[in-house]
Amino acid sequence: MNKNLKEGTMKNFKILGIAVCLLFLCLNHCNVTEKGQTSENYPADSTEYEFLRYSGGQEIISPDKIVSSDNNWEILLSCLGGKTREELQANEVEFTESQLMLLKAMGFLDFAKDSEPQELTTTLPILGFSEKQALFQKVRSLATEIEPELRDDIEKLKEALVKNGYEDYAFSILFSAIVDGIVWFPFRAQGFVKEFALDRSRPLFDGVYWAYYPKRHFRCGSNIAIGDDVFMILNWSDGPMEKIQKVFHWDNLYALRDEFLEYGRVADEELKSELLPYGIVNDNGEFTVPLIEMKPDDQVFLICQALAEKIVGFMVQRLDIEKLQEEFGFSDKEKAFVVAYHEWMWELMEYLDERGLVRKPLAFSDPEEAGPEDIGKLFFIVRGSIN
Repeated sequence: MNKNLKEGTMKNFKILGIAVCLLFLCLNHCNVTEKGQTSENYPADSTEYEFLRYSGGQEIISPDKIVSSDNNWEILLSCLGGKTREELQANEVEFTESQLMLLKAMGFLDFAKDSEPQELTTTLPILGFSEKQALFQKVRSLATEIEPELRDDIEKLKEALVKNGYEDYAFSILFSAIVDGIVWFPFRAQGFVKEFALDRSRPLFDGVYWAYYPKRHFRCGSNIAIGDDVFMILNWSDGPMEKIQKVFHWDNLYALRDEFLEYGRVADEELKSELLPYGIVNDNGEFTVPLIEMKPDDQVFLICQALAEKIVGFMVQRLDIEKLQEEFGFSDKEKAFVVAYHEWMWELMEYLDERGLVRKPLAFSDPEEAGPEDIGKLFFIVRGSIN
């Protein structure tokens, strides 16, 4: 056989094979059930999903409880593409008007004003397998694109922390002080997200709540006890959560804030003895963790500020919110931004870890091996205000 013809034939077989594989994947993840949703793309079991929130902690009713109560999750899945009450009944989806009204008050369901019969549409962002993969590809590309812009400042941050004996805090400070920290101030100022408040538009829950399938193998977040320009910050992840919650639960975070504000140290003997094994205070109750001052003479803060400005500028230029809203069916721009940005920040941290630019703390990379001092290295303090 002619060499060129043979190579062309082999290439065609490879293309055909790829097409068959893609068709198989599509069929595997796009089987439509009689209720109008996809069995593999959107599993019926809510425990298969990751549920997340971006909020200030103000709620009359927990969104987790609403989603898990009665058959609310079934209703929300069924109404993803819009359903009338008659269509829900035809598909044997039970509901009461009080259920629908509660879901609407939570901001999870919308009632069409100009359709007859009235159509109900889920506004709680729910990403199935296909949607999650599509969003993952977008944010992964953005993470790799911004990395060269951040590299020098990340190295400066690490050097500054090493100089002060805090090299093990690089990941947590980069994430919780910057990527999931001070960037939210300019994001809020520019209208990407709203102020956390209960009002007419959000009477029961002050933030954004969403779900996706499948669950991520790694994610992390920030629990912050705030008061009088002091931020007691705990960087968490799912793996070591049980170990974290032994001492860094909300009651203790707020107690640490109060002790810091009143005494500048932990004066409460019982709390101090509880914290000593974690290495965040010494025998005198003085904090031994990084304290970042939001002042021009704090080198770490200046680097954090520079990184935050680059991230915000990049997002303004490169994240097309309107396109995201249209492609993924987000009911408003804030939801589109919040969901996409969270996926992006996790992909960024994963990518930086892969590149060796910043390493996950042992508590995240090997939770089973992590001891109390490793958990303690997830905690730090920021003091001051951003004007």
